Amino acid sequence: MGKRRLSGIMIAVCLLLQGCGTEQHNTDDFQMEYQAEADAGQTADHAADENGIGQTTQNSADECGGQSEQKDGGSANAAEVAAEEQHEKTAALVLQKGSPQLAKMVEEQAKVLEEYAAFLAEYEPQQENEQQPLRFALLFLDGDDVPELIVIEGTAHAQGASVYVFQKRHVISVGTYGEYGALGYREKEGILFDDYDTQGDIFSRVYQIKENQAVLLQSYDSIEPPYSEKGEELQYTYHVDGKEVTEEQYQEISDKWSADGYRMIQYDDCRALTGSDIQKDLQEELEDRILMQENVLKQNLLSTAGAQESDILLFDCDDYDGDGKYEAFMIVGKSHTYPGGWGEETTYTGTLYFAGAAHGVSALSDSYGIYRKIDGVMDFGSRKYLFFDTEYCVTADYSEIWTVREGEPVEESNLCQSGQVVYRDAYPREEFEIWVNAYDFCCENEDDDLWTGHSQKPYFYHYDHFEDQIEAYGGEKITKEAFAKLSGSDLIGAIEDEGYTVGEIIYWENDIVTINYHYAETWGEDGEKTVYYYENVIWDNQVKDYWRKEERGVTSWKNAGEWGSYGL
Repeated sequence: MGKRRLSGIMIAVCLLLQGCGTEQHNTDDFQMEYQAEADAGQTADHAADENGIGQTTQNSADECGGQSEQKDGGSANAAEVAAEEQHEKTAALVLQKGSPQLAKMVEEQAKVLEEYAAFLAEYEPQQENEQQPLRFALLFLDGDDVPELIVIEGTAHAQGASVYVFQKRHVISVGTYGEYGALGYREKEGILFDDYDTQGDIFSRVYQIKENQAVLLQSYDSIEPPYSEKGEELQYTYHVDGKEVTEEQYQEISDKWSADGYRMIQYDDCRALTGSDIQKDLQEELEDRILMQENVLKQNLLSTAGAQESDILLFDCDDYDGDGKYEAFMIVGKSHTYPGGWGEETTYTGTLYFAGAAHGVSALSDSYGIYRKIDGVMDFGSRKYLFFDTEYCVTADYSEIWTVREGEPVEESNLCQSGQVVYRDAYPREEFEIWVNAYDFCCENEDDDLWTGHSQKPYFYHYDHFEDQIEAYGGEKITKEAFAKLSGSDLIGAIEDEGYTVGEIIYWENDIVTINYHYAETWGEDGEKTVYYYENVIWDNQVKDYWRKEERGVTSWKNAGEWGSYGL
């Protein structure tokens, strides 16, 4: 799932409601019914606005700590009734397990499923494997509402995914693509990605389904040299459409195809072919795939929230836990921009919703609801997280962290430390930071427990693929001599030469070293008060220099850290 990307394509409501129908008059009836309900909703909204009780007015009153005043109780009640009736009608349009709309969409594909079932019943794998039985899935690859059949026989290097389309009452093969039992694709665009690696070479082909066959759109290859001398840097060659290009040109093409919209399905994401009731298995698979479509997830969320596209503050659709099932988070509400100490500042108030094929749609009460930032994404390939900076504390930043486990939304902010998440997508270590708030900059007595001075320091975290969880990097205390040998520098000596006292030196598992130091100042005419100030240096032992030196504008050890002290 290394190429998995966020997809946020806006799709009109009418495309969803056309469903998978094959008869135009059925679709038209459904659209007419929806339009009548939408018109009723607009009338209710207009009535609410006319009577001065619109949602915006109510929100504004609540934000100021007051209550909205109802000047016309009768009109208000009428508008509330109309709004409630509209909400019930809208909620009825939500596609979910057991809903009449979903059953109708599956029934309209009965002939397709029947032919796929007959095809699978007679399917003969190229190589029998008791440990890895045949698996299948349905995907919406091309632009119509008829699903395509995917068959994967195993996860061996040469085993990709075989793709079949249904045309004119026949199941037609369009080829086998991918490797290790995985297929990259773009939903509704007909795009198939055929990647194959061997002995350091990577061959990539992009196809598009057109008229029951796959047409090659582009090829791009990375070729490793046949041999190299010991210690010599490998000089790869790159080709696009058979012509040699620079590494930058090759990377540009690769990035273009792996951008937004890229999806992947793997062997473990598919259903095992049991042979007991293939038709039923196909029906259940189609239900799940309909509910996982991005436009369906979005419309389900909007309908449940009683909101419009203009109310969306965030919409993120992806496979968060790498199981081949796509889910979506959405925040609907309002943004507020106002003058701040460093220029204009924006905050957001809204409700976080979640939609998934297994879970359905729900508002997430665990979310704080007032945010300073809502567009944070951490993508670790097989696991993706969203994070939002909340308004929980005026003087400090705290982040909520959300992901999906077994089809359910999970809030995973309860780590060993809390603070603001900072994720650097291009950072080669694929880690992130939590900037922890503390009051540990100064104290009057060296051994006093009364500390003042607000600090905010980065602690380093990573995603553990084996444990499937976020973990903090551990650390150990080391001596001054050990740091000098490790770093090849006399940094400790330089700090001490200027009269500072070096405290604990912590060597973290990600090859970062934090060096605590402090100094004292006396106050009062007779120097009766001594105040101790604590700072640190953050050293990146991989590059043998200060951590993110250029980006942070570090000029010496004196500005190479943050206020406060690091501890294990």
